Amino acid sequence: MKKNKTLLIQVGVITAVFFLVLVILIGIVVYTGTTTLFLNAKNEMIDRDLTRVKNLVEDIPIISTFIEYWEANENDMTRDLTEEEYSVGTEIYSETGVMPTVEDFNSASDVEKLVLAHDFYGYLSANYNEEQYKFNYTGLYLVDITEENCGYIICRGNGEVLIDRSSIGDKMDISISGHRAVERMRSGMYSATEYEIVDNVGGDSYYVGYAPIETGGEVKYAVCILYDWSEFKKVLTENLTLMLVLGSVVMAAAGVLFLHFLSRTAIKPVSEIQKTVRGYIVNKDSEAVVESMSRIETANEFGVLAEDISHLAEEIDRYTEENIRLEGEKQRVSVELDLAAKIQKGSLPSTFPAYLDRTEFDIFASMTPAKEVGGDFYDHFLIDDDHLALIIADVSGKGVPASLFMMSSKIMLDFRAVSGGSPSEILSFVNERICERNILDMFVTVWIGILEISTGKLTCSNAGHEYPAFRKGERFELMKDKHGMVLGAMPGVRFSSYEVQLRKGDAVFVYTDGAAEATNASEEMFGTERIIDALNISPDGTPEDIIGNVAKAVDDFVKDAPQFDDLTMLCLKYFGKD
Repeated sequence: MKKNKTLLIQVGVITAVFFLVLVILIGIVVYTGTTTLFLNAKNEMIDRDLTRVKNLVEDIPIISTFIEYWEANENDMTRDLTEEEYSVGTEIYSETGVMPTVEDFNSASDVEKLVLAHDFYGYLSANYNEEQYKFNYTGLYLVDITEENCGYIICRGNGEVLIDRSSIGDKMDISISGHRAVERMRSGMYSATEYEIVDNVGGDSYYVGYAPIETGGEVKYAVCILYDWSEFKKVLTENLTLMLVLGSVVMAAAGVLFLHFLSRTAIKPVSEIQKTVRGYIVNKDSEAVVESMSRIETANEFGVLAEDISHLAEEIDRYTEENIRLEGEKQRVSVELDLAAKIQKGSLPSTFPAYLDRTEFDIFASMTPAKEVGGDFYDHFLIDDDHLALIIADVSGKGVPASLFMMSSKIMLDFRAVSGGSPSEILSFVNERICERNILDMFVTVWIGILEISTGKLTCSNAGHEYPAFRKGERFELMKDKHGMVLGAMPGVRFSSYEVQLRKGDAVFVYTDGAAEATNASEEMFGTERIIDALNISPDGTPEDIIGNVAKAVDDFVKDAPQFDDLTMLCLKYFGKD
């Protein structure tokens, strides 16, 4: 039960983090996408209105002359004309009704200039006021954008006063000095309309559109539309928050269902199998095995494994009865060991080529036990379409106890690898499970690698196992990777992973100590140097040829000396994508 809860907590935390990140990413995508769509639509509206109000300015041929006068005579422009002043101006220009030229304006008297400036300012102000009222923008301005007068208001529409001269000389409600759009207009590198988001001191956000007005070959002035989109952001944030809350609830419910499903179909069955196998190691009670395995009813690989273990127990019973009839303890033991050897051999992948539909790699492995059954094992399987797990291990001891411990360790390693995670995480998890009920104080050395098939990246971790050999180029060489503690020695051990980048033609060879420690009649060990020499007899060969060369070299060295330890080897050659 403790293991059950521990794994459920681990999977629950991972699931919760995954869903949390997913909700956040969805929120970011929705917020960014909605804002972009809104601003694109707003750009079209502002571009249209900017063009209209810009044309109002450019329809006055001597606009730059008027603007210079308005700026230079701010006090006179903001006051009302006297009747005498207005009558003089009207008297002079009422007959022509023609827009004055720059020369006409410059040659006019001060009073005439003042009246004319007031008239045309009134024309522009009234039109700005009408545009402001019509489209209800936060602000509509004609401003000076030169460095010394940036944000200086020349004309403003406020949607209320028909002709408003009181704003001449004021500064805009927001500071546009130093902003990129303004700098582009000053430098001449500008478009017909420019946009940017500006945050004012109060924290409100404004979307600002500019239409630069070119006079005398440079841009001194711009029509500016100010749009307060804080309300839009508020509504968007509220709706997005609601969506995220609802999404979180839905995902939380999905996570709970997922954990319930995982517990029922995987965690509980594997825990029961593990407990049963460990119990069998202690008491050899096959009836208890059959009874325990009958409680596993999941219709997946664990259910099949439970049936196989039940069949194993039944087979052991049948062979036990046969051995009693033969009245020969040696024969009974021999039959049981033969059955265990078949089961052990059957538990290891032995069909080669193993993956006929995969051209990215080739793999071969072999295991020769020192006794009828052994403690070595290897495995290889696809975690998913792009990840291949490679495992080789050596259990302490020999015979049936080692083989049963080997089966338990293999089940836990395979299950944890299929569940996902790095090699170091897999070793840490299995080490904790083994240590919980390791009543025989057994241990197992493990080397595990996970190959990302599409890239050739091999992530590895070593729990007290032999050094691997890699072919990176022309020859195999031994890699003295970092060793962790053996599995089952003590709880709380953490393991580290490392990465090896395989390229086309590269290979990896792993083995148990039965190869390096094979001993001849003179009690001389074979050693890793001879392993490397055997690997380099034909480094370009297939994995089967490479393992065959090592096996032959060991046999030639040992000759008639008895085999002391299990001899297990695995070789993978990487070809990559075509």
